[in-house]
Amino acid sequence: MNTVRPLRILAASMVGSGSTFLYNVAREILESDPRLKTLATYSDEWNPRFDGNHHLLLKSHWGVRALLPLAERGYLRPVITTRHPGDCVCSDMDRFGFSFNFALKRVDLSLKFVGPLRALPDTLPFRYEDRFTAGTITAESLTRLFGLKLDSSRLTNISRKYDAAATRAYAAKLESLPKLNRSPDNPDDVWCPITQIHRGHIGKLVSGRWRDLPADHRRAIADLCGEEASAFGYEFDD
Repeated sequence: MNTVRPLRILAASMVGSGSTFLYNVAREILESDPRLKTLATYSDEWNPRFDGNHHLLLKSHWGVRALLPLAERGYLRPVITTRHPGDCVCSDMDRFGFSFNFALKRVDLSLKFVGPLRALPDTLPFRYEDRFTAGTITAESLTRLFGLKLDSSRLTNISRKYDAAATRAYAAKLESLPKLNRSPDNPDDVWCPITQIHRGHIGKLVSGRWRDLPADHRRAIADLCGEEASAFGYEFDD
């Protein structure tokens, strides 16, 4: 009798790098496999319930302590998304109203998480600047990675379901959902526990906005994130 080996996928991402698109496309592809159920959630920690005879998809921004070692041992297969850290900071401030210093700290910690994953031989990387959230290229890549077969129309439907326009419309109607997660620190920050889509989730979708930040902010981003960012090919003008 043939047995199906569960897939254990770590969707590790810098904040503001298109991570929710990747997560939902991956989730729907895994859920299309009729042989096993899929457990998909956000977590920066490991939980015993993640083990079991099911596909696992973990979305994480800050899983350095608990999830990075599991990826390094080959227990979790990393799929990562990155973006210029300056644009990640701008996105975080715009979408969630965070201060510059708080957004910078969040971005730096997420970059320090995905940085070591980049060097692992089985990591599948996606760069925001390559427009991986447009079209079906990402869905096709994930389907190959998972060893599953979906027809092109299904991949197109999944990709369109989570493109920028569809996600923005979904985020605008969050209050109509029967169940929402709420941040204990910010009651206005609500999100769907299934899709991980937050209110106001989609930003301006523009690259290079960090150049319009004040000079001291640009220097702060370069000083804190420059070394790790250079490994992904991201540069700073000053």
